[in-house]
Amino acid sequence: MNAPAWRIWIVAILMIGWGALTIRFATRQDWPMALLCAVLLISNGVTLYRLTKNGK
Repeated sequence: MNAPAWRIWIVAILMIGWGALTIRFATRQDWPMALLCAVLLISNGVTLYRLTKNGK
């Protein structure tokens, strides 16, 4: 897939944000929110993989 560079950057930044929120909620032992953030982190990881798997 030929994805525009801005979309790859946005997904990468979202992954960083969801990862940070996952760690924050996990350290506060707020497990439902930590699980939700982890699911969104994985979802964005899959999206990033699909955007970049073929290259340019």
